[in-house]
Amino acid sequence: MTKYNQLTQAEHMYIYDQKSLAKIGMELGFSRRILFYWKKEHNWDEKRFEVEHTKYRFSEELLDFVRKMMQKISTDIEKNQKTPPPEIYSLINILKEIPLVKQYTDSLQQEQTPKKEQKGLTPEFVQMIEREILGINPTNYESL
Repeated sequence: MTKYNQLTQAEHMYIYDQKSLAKIGMELGFSRRILFYWKKEHNWDEKRFEVEHTKYRFSEELLDFVRKMMQKISTDIEKNQKTPPPEIYSLINILKEIPLVKQYTDSLQQEQTPKKEQKGLTPEFVQMIEREILGINPTNYESL
């Protein structure tokens, strides 16, 4: 493996796999000195931050989108208007993934800030929305 390939592999492990320099050094057989040099020379910390920030921003945008969809459906219900089935189906599919998105977002926040009370959409809250607002039994997704 060429030195460039090794540098690229080490960079990927640091930025995307979130591995420590010590772990990368053990796995690839590099000294801490060379890894610290590469990290500084190629701005790995900035790249790692940008990747994490982009993932966090996407999660927040997704949650905001879900809130808007729920508000529209709620407005349709209040006005006794029929909500198009594709909108409901799309919302249900997104809601299934919200706990994973929230779990990921919360894990990012825990790494960056001290522990505090969890806020937002929990799996129980999502199920409550499905039951009480959308009138959907979570065990009957296939019937939609």
